[in-house]
Amino acid sequence: MIDFSKAFDTVDHVVLLNKLVQLDLPSYVINWICSFLSSRSQQCKVNRQLSNMANTGLSIVQGLGIGPTLYIITKSDLYVVSATNEIIKSADDTTIMVPKNTDVWSRC
Repeated sequence: MIDFSKAFDTVDHVVLLNKLVQLDLPSYVINWICSFLSSRSQQCKVNRQLSNMANTGLSIVQGLGIGPTLYIITKSDLYVVSATNEIIKSADDTTIMVPKNTDVWSRC
């Protein structure tokens, strides 16, 4: 089983924007989302010490109304490559289950 924990942290902005363009959305919507995702930075706090700010091209802020929709768009084209595998998608997580014995390994 592969579990994409902290799924919102795995969203690549470039991949997401390419998928939005494929949806044939109005350019002003894509530009708004692009602006929303641009210039994101993050920092960590450990033992009361803050790290330097670092720019990131990943993640969607959780708790925002648009977050689950952007995550779903990002993961919408995931599929299993064998009938013995199973994929479970939700608004904020994706799980792929592969049994110990599967025909997928023979294809690699």
